[in-house]
Amino acid sequence: MLLSPVIICDKDKATNSLPELSLESGLKIEKCDLVLVKPNVCGLYHLSIELLSAVIRYLEKYANKIVIGETRSMIHNPESQFRMLGISDLAMQFGDHVKTVDLSAEKTAKVRIPKPHALREIELPQTVLRADFLLNVPKVGTHSTTRITNALKNMFGLLPQRSKYSVYRPLGIDNVIADIAQVVKPDLNIADAGEKVIIGVDPLVVDIVACRFVDLNPQNVKHLRLISKDRSVRLEDLLKKVRITES
Repeated sequence: MLLSPVIICDKDKATNSLPELSLESGLKIEKCDLVLVKPNVCGLYHLSIELLSAVIRYLEKYANKIVIGETRSMIHNPESQFRMLGISDLAMQFGDHVKTVDLSAEKTAKVRIPKPHALREIELPQTVLRADFLLNVPKVGTHSTTRITNALKNMFGLLPQRSKYSVYRPLGIDNVIADIAQVVKPDLNIADAGEKVIIGVDPLVVDIVACRFVDLNPQNVKHLRLISKDRSVRLEDLLKKVRITES
């Protein structure tokens, strides 16, 4: 199995050279109608507005419409968080081309999980299902339940239920993340790791690399092991094949 490279660079370089770095990571992007950008807005860790601005500028020439989308949590709603974090003001700079959307307010559809760990199917908002391109922009952090929160955990935030954490915790959040990973596949992941940025097309590999920024052994993260197994590869074997380019 040949893995696409993961790029680690300073945040300044990421904001100034995102098209070149994304290409270096193996991304092939084409003109499309709808791009969904998924930051972690209602969680504990928020990426820098400068990095999100660079993401939007990069995508602007490829997409007819860009949606910055987030779902509700028990504590926050996306609209107030978009305003508080400056994301509403950022979107307004691009006119009608870019919109912020509360994905929990949308119609949903059920999607079957091929190899369930906890769920046979999940509900996803219509924008997630309609998007031609999904750009995942998490921030690296630790988490009391899943050890790490980053690219794969950020996709848990696409589930529309406000009480998603309390609903799914009895089933095992790691199990649910592994289920989501089977049907939601980001095209590019740009993770804010403080002074550094991690860029890669494979969220599993990006999370493996992100573990070094929070002093974690990837083998101690259950959802990383589960997702590797779903791909018919052992995580310990995958670790040996990760290619990192420090730019």
